[in-house]
Formats: sequence, C-alpha cells, structure tokens
Amino acid sequence: MSEIEERVKWIKSMLSSMDDGDISISAYDTAWVALIQTKQNEPQFPSSLEWIANNQLPDGSWGDSQIFSAHDRILNTLACVVALKYWNLHPQKSLKGMAFLNQNISKLQHENAEHMPIGFEIAFPSLLQFAQKLNLQIPTHSPILQEINHRRNIKLTRYYYCYYNTSNSKHIALIFL
Repeated sequence: MSEIEERVKWIKSMLSSMDDGDISISAYDTAWVALIQTKQNEPQFPSSLEWIANNQLPDGSWGDSQIFSAHDRILNTLACVVALKYWNLHPQKSLKGMAFLNQNISKLQHENAEHMPIGFEIAFPSLLQFAQKLNLQIPTHSPILQEINHRRNIKLTRYYYCYYNTSNSKHIALIFL
C-alpha cells in the first residue's frame, strides 16, 4: 500500500469514527477535501460533496448560519462553489452561490480588517485563481479585491528563503522578517 493510500485509509477511518457533535464543520475545509480525487479521477470523499450540497444556506452561501461575517461567508462560499464546479455537480447550487458572492463581495470593504480570518489575504486570492481556471465569473477588478491582493503581496514579500548546507543535507528555512 502506498503512502497516499495509507493516508486516505487513515482519513476515512478517522472521519467514519466521528459523530456529528465531535468536530465543528468547516465548509472551507470540507470543500478542499471534496477536491481530492482517486486514481480513477473520481471524488475520493463523495460524502464531502453531499455535505456541501445539503448545507447551503437559504441565501446561497455556506458558513455559520448564526453569525454573518463577510470574510467567512465569502471564503466558505467560494470554496464550496469551486468544489461543485470542479466535479460539475449541482449547477443550481453553484449558480446560487455565485449570485451570493457577486451580491456580497463588496461587503468585504465594510468589514473590520481585525475580524479577517488568519490567512484570508493569502487563501482568498489563491482560491480566486482556482475559480478563474474553472471559468467562474468573479469581478476580480473590484477595489476590495485589489486591496486584498495588495495585502497578500505585502505579506508574501515579508518572507524569503534562506538556503544553507550542512555536512549531511541541504535545508530550506522560511524566515519571517
């Protein structure tokens, strides 16, 4: 059994052993799990796609139904739409999710930046690029998305790679300035 097959088996056993109350569901994480495919190019975890299909909120978004945070809802919704579009499943849910995104993306401008989830300015632009490769139409030239990309670039320029050799092996260290 390959290392990947062993990890898939471990993940499946871990997920099957959990009851509904054992973990908090993350639409974003579930969407990324839904993108994993088998050697036959089929969903490795089809139950994650079922969860996405069954947990869309009435407004077309995914996320916490009790508290509205634009950052959270938009990131979760885009991730779920990407997963559905990737597998060409539930086109009506994807369309409803895209409608939510297009109607609410401007709300990011009015959210307190301190409430932004950690890593949002890195994860969201990457997810937008993935969405564009799937031909999802997202208004990427809006001022708030340009601001988020600017924040991403600032954060990424704070990092650099330092290469060094020891007597036994080459190491790569990621150093934050």
